[in-house]
Amino acid sequence: MLNHLITRQTPATCDNYLRSGPDAVSAPDGEFLAHLDKMGATLFRAFGAAKRSGLPAAEPEDQDWSLLADAFTEGGGTPAEMEAIANANRNFAGLCPATAKLFAAALSLQGEAGRHVKTALLYAIVKN
Repeated sequence: MLNHLITRQTPATCDNYLRSGPDAVSAPDGEFLAHLDKMGATLFRAFGAAKRSGLPAAEPEDQDWSLLADAFTEGGGTPAEMEAIANANRNFAGLCPATAKLFAAALSLQGEAGRHVKTALLYAIVKN
């Protein structure tokens, strides 16, 4: 979804999407709505797969977050972007591309650390 917004909307609209949700897009087109549906279905599939896995949910440890920070930096993320995301800085310009980098970094993590971080991010997305 973020990549769609980055390429088709203004940076401010994309940032506002993260702050306010889908209402930030004043005139959603069919493609936006399809991405929204796909995102919802993906979240439900991920949640179902996690429940069916039988693995206990585990909070990410400091080492897991460090691996995410390393992957984020390797993917072009900056300390300022990381700080804005970590502190939920709603006034940070460029929040949308920074968050896209964070999600890409999380998806690149493998093993237990990746599972812990992805689970925590999934929970945060669903909660908000």
